[in-house]
Amino acid sequence: MENYAANKTIISEGTDNTIFYIIADGSVTAAVSSHDILLKKGDIVGIFDITSPVHSCSYTAHEDCTLVPYSFHNAEELLAILDNNTDLRKLIIFSFCRNIVILIRDTQTLYKEAVELYQYVLTISEEYQTTCKSIGLPGKTLPFMEDLMPVKTEDAPPFFLEEYYSSMCKIISEADRTVPTHFVYGFLNKSREDVGHMLHICEKLLDSEKNYIHALLNEDYLDIFDLYCDLFFRTRSNGANADTVDASIRSIIERLKKIQLIDKSLLVKRVSRFQTKAVSVREKKELSKEEETIRNELNDSVNYILDYAGLDSETISEFKKYLEQFKQFPDKNATGRGIDSIRKQLTRLYYIIYAAVLKKALDAADIPIIIKMFLNFGYMDASLCGNDNAFTLYGIASSFHGLRDQGIYTTLEWFKEIYCGNKQPGRNEFEQDYTAYVRTLKREHKIDNQQEAEMLTDNSAKVIYELENMFPQGNKITFGRVLTFCPILIEENILKPLEELILTPQKILASFDKIKSIDYSAFYHEIIFEDLNMNIKETIRVDIRPDIILTPNAGVKGVLWQECEGMHRTTPGRMLISALHMENSEKTFIRMTGEFRWEMCKRTMGARWNDFASHSLTSDYCSYVQFFSKNRDLSYDAKEKLREMLKHCKNSYKEMFVQDYLAFIQYESSGSCRLNKVSRGILFLYCPFPNEICRKLQSNGAFLECLNKHNIHKGQQIHRLNQIILKYRNSGNPVPDEISAQQELLDC
Repeated sequence: MENYAANKTIISEGTDNTIFYIIADGSVTAAVSSHDILLKKGDIVGIFDITSPVHSCSYTAHEDCTLVPYSFHNAEELLAILDNNTDLRKLIIFSFCRNIVILIRDTQTLYKEAVELYQYVLTISEEYQTTCKSIGLPGKTLPFMEDLMPVKTEDAPPFFLEEYYSSMCKIISEADRTVPTHFVYGFLNKSREDVGHMLHICEKLLDSEKNYIHALLNEDYLDIFDLYCDLFFRTRSNGANADTVDASIRSIIERLKKIQLIDKSLLVKRVSRFQTKAVSVREKKELSKEEETIRNELNDSVNYILDYAGLDSETISEFKKYLEQFKQFPDKNATGRGIDSIRKQLTRLYYIIYAAVLKKALDAADIPIIIKMFLNFGYMDASLCGNDNAFTLYGIASSFHGLRDQGIYTTLEWFKEIYCGNKQPGRNEFEQDYTAYVRTLKREHKIDNQQEAEMLTDNSAKVIYELENMFPQGNKITFGRVLTFCPILIEENILKPLEELILTPQKILASFDKIKSIDYSAFYHEIIFEDLNMNIKETIRVDIRPDIILTPNAGVKGVLWQECEGMHRTTPGRMLISALHMENSEKTFIRMTGEFRWEMCKRTMGARWNDFASHSLTSDYCSYVQFFSKNRDLSYDAKEKLREMLKHCKNSYKEMFVQDYLAFIQYESSGSCRLNKVSRGILFLYCPFPNEICRKLQSNGAFLECLNKHNIHKGQQIHRLNQIILKYRNSGNPVPDEISAQQELLDC
């Protein structure tokens, strides 16, 4: 007998399955796919995965309880236990059937809730656009709405399953004869697939419901609730009646209160913020002379920018024509042949104007604020941007800058770095850097030797190369909505106050500090240290954080453009992210760091990056994904999740890794299990946590195996380094700084 106090963990999810218990007294909570099932006296603790290699759920004492343990190490030992206990065989099947029925019913309820919530999100979104049209204000569109998928009918439990197990429960409880051992084991083994299927469905339904809730209300203020609040204040500021919008907001609040998974504290915070702001809104105050002057200046922004560019009258006339046509569309993020064609023409002309303005600005001692707004944010027209937004952006642009010594650059600053020869242009779509591109031109006899030499030292040509390659592609990718991309800043794409959107160096550095506090080796580059006199050749790691380039748009994505500069591993990589970033920037930087880890490993390993015989992060992860169906360390439920995830990631191993890395940093680092045993092991090996986090995870059984392997691996590295240090000391030579630095890194 074993006694457990209330709330004491009995079995942790992800741990090896070598024991089950009969509840002799008290009750136990089985945490099954984020919801709980109460196991009572006579039930089996471990029932849902009794024939699985690992536990797919955790079990915690609901109250003080007494348990009877049964230990085993393999299927043969489990069969022996069943063979020697006639009553246990019947009890196990009865317990299994009774509790899987509860699981099936919970899944049916979850399915119904998810379907209803999706329909509500669609309805309230359509009502928002209708309300905007009736009021005469432009409607805004959330960037992720097009990715919001409905619940599929196959995500409902099979119609016969509940009745099947209810009947089996009744048959077993009323049976007079003993139940054969192999029947029990076979039944449990086959039925485990149903448990795995139910857990998989539950996980998908919960993920769907969380996505719908996220669309309604989230911490980033990028949600339907905020769209309505924004509409309320825009309506008020225009002097129109906002009662209809106010009624819709109250209706949304009441609906949110009924959702069980909603973060109640977040809801209270958001409602309170809206109510406080609604009370404080007053009549529009008179403009100061300074503000009036600035607003008048902004009203002529297009002409100001075009005059600064100094382009020919034909280009200017063509641009103005398409700009006026674009303004006529009530929904500027709509799709269709007419508006798509106009956006395409505007984009083409925009980059011609951008190149002309940039060329002049690079040589200017003092750049006008409106030109900075154009170059750093894509601003062109006050009416398109919104007059209030334009005025706010004017104040931001006057002091907006990067931080060169930390590798953070605005778009204008980045082009200046290239123009001054401090940085080289990025790679083009064929993965060619500028030098390789020039040599290709020479090889194809498009330029001669003299022209090649001139181009390699011509910084103006390098700027043009960057303008034609990295800039338009990076701007479009970071914007995030490819189908409706237009580089001109418009009000419909500004979904939050600009002061909250602006990505400052302080925000960026805070995100990097957070990532490094969890994954301290995130930006390590491997290089070879060689000392011929001491006959030492060692791979060492140096910490080189990527350069950050803030692209001129209001976007939702970040992208790792390249993991290092050119062919040199000791140069910083490049990450692009919107200067006005609407998503959670910390999450975006975690994703880009995951991309960096993958690409840097590929660069280091070369052709062996996916060779299973050469152990590395990419090769081990590719092996894991490619052969997961044969992996005995994965439960049926874990395999189903992997199939679904691989499909969702369009069979991209890299995207799967980035998703796992995101979960590893955000959740696993705090002890919240989101990964399966195999994936966790790979990430723990190649992206280890610092000592402080490792100590906190020691009490979590799901991490014990990872921690043991990590300690062995780290001990081997320390031992090897100590041998090198001892060799230097014995020879009377000072220990090189590079070796001492490695010792400090291993102490993290």
